Amino acid sequence: MHEFEQHVTAWIIAVISHLGYAGLYAGMLGQAVGVPLPSEIMLAFSGYLASTHVLEIVPVMIAGAAGDVSGAIVAYLVGYYGGRPFLLRFGRLFFVRERELERADEWFARYGTRAVLVLKLLPGIRAFGSFPAGVTRMQVAPFLTYTILGSVIWSILFAGIGYTLGRNWDLLGVYARPASFVLLGLVVIAIVAWVWVHVREERHRSKA
Repeated sequence: MHEFEQHVTAWIIAVISHLGYAGLYAGMLGQAVGVPLPSEIMLAFSGYLASTHVLEIVPVMIAGAAGDVSGAIVAYLVGYYGGRPFLLRFGRLFFVRERELERADEWFARYGTRAVLVLKLLPGIRAFGSFPAGVTRMQVAPFLTYTILGSVIWSILFAGIGYTLGRNWDLLGVYARPASFVLLGLVVIAIVAWVWVHVREERHRSKA
């Protein structure tokens, strides 16, 4: 682990140890607007605290998901009212660079509005799907649906890993990336299956 990552991890441990659910909520909100805080570590450490009965696992999952959704809404509103020119000029205030926006654009081109869900399950850029969703004026209902679904899945997964590993929660790095990509693969398969079924139904209706 690099020195910067060690400092960030130590800070996360200190904040959540002192503030509990509120610290987790605030941290998850911050990372959802682009602050470079690893959501996996925040959730896993909170899950570990739940395994020692300092916190409770269900409120940990709720606080994590709620903070993630709250931050995503803020990012959506920034994109909605500021637009792409604002993000290109002032995106550094939200730790958003043009490269992240371009990667998010690629996912939106590939998956449409469902990219919000897909991006929520991608480590490293999961925080950057909400900005382009706002820029493109994506409807609020599907945005919230996919955001909440992705946030809940992510929070359950990594809080659950921390809870299961217990005092060995810092082994998260061994499991985090494989687990997130397996989860992402399942979601992509589900999306493809949904599209296939939907297309078949439309064809049957057109023939009827």
